[in-house]
This record gives sequence, structure tokens and C-alpha cells, in this order.
Amino acid sequence: MTKKVLFTLIVLISFGTIINAQSNYYIGVNSGSCQGCHSDIITQWQATGHAEAHPAPSTSYGYDCLSCHTTGWDTEVTNFGADEYVVKDDNATPNYVYTDEAAFNLRAHVQCEACHGPVGTSTGSVDFTHITPGARVTDYSAENCGTCHQDSHHPYYEEWSTSAHGSGAPGFLNDRANRASCMYCHFGQDFVGFLTDENYDGATFQVEGGDANLVAITCATCHDPHGSENDADIRNLPAGFEGKVLCDVCHQNRDEGVDINTRPHNMTSEALSGAPTFGYQYPGETYENSFHSNIQDRCITCHVNRIPFNYGTGEAAVTGHTFNPTLEACATCHPGIESFDLNGLQTKVTGLMDELQTLLNAATSEDSTTTIFKAANYNLRSVNVDRSKGVHNPKFITKLLEDAIADLSTLVVSVNEVEGTPTNYSLSQNYPNPFNPSTTIEFSIPEAGTVKLVVYDALGKEISVLENKELAAGKYSYNWNAGDLASGIYFYKMESNNFVQVRKMLLVK
Repeated sequence: MTKKVLFTLIVLISFGTIINAQSNYYIGVNSGSCQGCHSDIITQWQATGHAEAHPAPSTSYGYDCLSCHTTGWDTEVTNFGADEYVVKDDNATPNYVYTDEAAFNLRAHVQCEACHGPVGTSTGSVDFTHITPGARVTDYSAENCGTCHQDSHHPYYEEWSTSAHGSGAPGFLNDRANRASCMYCHFGQDFVGFLTDENYDGATFQVEGGDANLVAITCATCHDPHGSENDADIRNLPAGFEGKVLCDVCHQNRDEGVDINTRPHNMTSEALSGAPTFGYQYPGETYENSFHSNIQDRCITCHVNRIPFNYGTGEAAVTGHTFNPTLEACATCHPGIESFDLNGLQTKVTGLMDELQTLLNAATSEDSTTTIFKAANYNLRSVNVDRSKGVHNPKFITKLLEDAIADLSTLVVSVNEVEGTPTNYSLSQNYPNPFNPSTTIEFSIPEAGTVKLVVYDALGKEISVLENKELAAGKYSYNWNAGDLASGIYFYKMESNNFVQVRKMLLVK
């Protein structure tokens, strides 16, 4: 009984001391304050670069470097941060001296409190209010890391800010009730939840502080600040992604099979792998992969190309965190490359896509209900959402488009020549008009020349190039299918030699 009373008294005295002390002071991980509850995480952190951020004395590492290589640095506040135990001294090498080396060493390196904030009191004890539910919310913001991971030596934050990841998700996606399946690829906390919890459910996942605190795909989304066994502390892949990289988790379609009645969402992973689920692969045809499919680090090799800071010229480093491919990355395997359109690949694929689109546009309403039409349309959509214009897997993507064109050509003829030789240029009113979903456009040219026939929406945005090639003198009939478009007013414009004419048509569904 006496022991229980004594223990209770000690606890009360301890808490009384904490309550009377001021909070938000730095005490350091090696004071033993964090070890008691977070030993596993600390052991993991000790193997990271953060745990060794404050290096041995060096002429290239001076006072101005300390703010990002220590914990609690803030010269405007007195809160036991590392800055309070060192002063600048230009006569010293390096140019600083410790005023209390033991206290400084407790706050050396990038520790827990550097990212999570101070958890101590003015008496040097732990402020236990930090464990109160809701008292602290894990900061997944890019700014938390970007405070130090920026500037010319390592412009991670600046580059990320210009990337699609940095722009964040469209507001309409922040709707857990109706967009649960979208959450883990568009919001950082959900992505970490998906990676770390095999039972993750976007509909029920709870974010610290609520969904108002959701962040984009930030640094801590892909990199584990506490460390991992992977290069750059990249987070571990979930089950089912063996042989892939973290990018594959989201840059993929997620459908288990191919359904030509649907619109593919994101097919980069499947395109790079030459997966059976990329596009409609025609029975009896053989589809081969290109060398890019065998690159060990997949997306990372070309999209996260890094160039170190040039100390001789002062040229800024490149961290690869815009995630845009670079010619420097390509040059490793393609010396002397000057364009992504190597050997005209992208030009060829773009031409095939345009040819396939022209055939699809020329299909009748009846054509658009056939498997031939749907399969070809699915292939075009798949290549579109891959967005590499064939680079991710040249042989594979080219073959898919060529097969789609060959198959669809048995069903559709894009421009039909009508008998008779006209004496002047003309662009007829489409018929029927209004129409749903297909209509016929007729035009005449009295002499050979390039004919460009383009459809625009009511705002003048180009919707589709129906024709853009050399034609002989004659009368032509074009059947245009607008099955994928919304009801509204559209314009079609014809240009040939010096002739230009525009007409209006109405799509009503």
C-alpha cells in the first residue's frame, strides 16, 4: 500500500512539474525522452542519413549549414534549439564554436523533433500533453521537408512544386463518400495507408485531423522519413507489386482484365510491361516488348534522372523531381540523342493514332456498336492515356495501333469519293442536322490539293481533325461519328488552297 501511494505521489509531482513548466522546448532524441515509447522507430531512423546529418568538421561545412543539419534551429526563439549552443566565429575552422557542446550534440542531426516539433518543457522534461489525441497531427506537407531540401544544391522542393504531384488533386476528388477508390492515388495520407495496411479501405480510412488536412502526393508520401531498406528511403511496395517500383502502384489501370466497353484510366505501368491488360490484343497476333520493358528501375531510370551540383560552375543540381524525362537519361543508352522522337518513333506513333482516329470518326452509328469499332477505340484510348507516344514500349504500342487500323479498315472507309468533277470549291451543310451521333459532311475541290477538315466546339477548341491530306480533284463524302461528345453546337471548317469555309452543326443526344 505504501509503495502504491509513493508511486502515485511521484507521478503527481512529475506531472505537476510539467504543468508548471512551459512547453514547446527541444530536448533531443538522445536524452532518452523518445526512446521509451518509440524505440522501434528510432532504431529504424538511426540507419538513415537524417541520423548522421551533422558531419565531422569540414571547411566545406560551416555555420550557415547548421540550420538544416540540426534540430530546433530558430534564432528568433529561445526554446533549447541547437542554435542556442553554438556561435559563428569566422576565425575558426569551420567557422563556428560551441558554447555548450554537450547540449548541442543532444540536438545534432535531423531528429524526431525536427519534423514533429518540440516535445519538451522549459525544465528539460517531456511534455506528455503531446500524446493527447488530436494535440499533434503528423505533418505530411511538402513544406515540412522543403524547408531544407531546396536551393541550388538539392532543389527537390522547387522541382516537385512544378510537377503534377505538386499541383495537387482537383477539388472534386476530395469526396471520400463518392470517390473512395480515388483517394489513395491522389492524397498523401491515403497512399501511405494503402501501402502500410493490407486492410486499407478508402471509404473508411481516417486521416489525422480529418480530411481537411489531406495533402497532395508529397515527399513523405513516397519517402519514409523514418527510413527503409530501399534507396532514398522509398517506401516498401504492397503485396502484388513484386518486380515493380512505387510509381506502378498508381500509374496503372487497376482493372483485372480488358473491357472494350470502358474507358481505360491510366495505363503507363501496363504499357511499359507489355501486360496482357494493355489494350485489346487481337487473337492470333504476337506482341513483343521493347528493351525499355527490361529496365530494372523502370520509371525511375528516365523520370528521376539526377545531376549533382557543379561546384566548379555553380550550376544547380537536378534532382529529377519534376518527374519529366530528360535527354540526359536517354543518352546513357542512346549516345548523341537530341530528341525524344528518336528515329521518328513518336512521329510514327502520332501518325498511326491520327489515322486510327480518322477511321473512328468516319464510322456510322451502326459501326460504333460493333466489337471491331470498340476494340479499335479502346486501343486508341489506351495509347492516349499512356502519354509516351510509344516511347514506353515502341514495338508493342506500334503493333497494337497497326492491328487496330487493319481491323477497323475492314469496316470503315474514311473519305468516300463521289462521281463527278466539280467546277468550284464547296463545303455542304451536314446531314442530318441536328444529328445523333453520326452525320455526313460533303465537300468538293476542282483541283488537286491538301484538304484540311476540322471540327471545333462552340468555344473554338479543336475537337477532331477529320482530314488533312492531299486529295485529287473531285466530290467527297465524309461520315463523322460524335459518339464520345456531349450535345451542343459544333463547327466544321474546310481549308484547301485559298478556299476556307465554316459551317455550324448541332449534336442532340
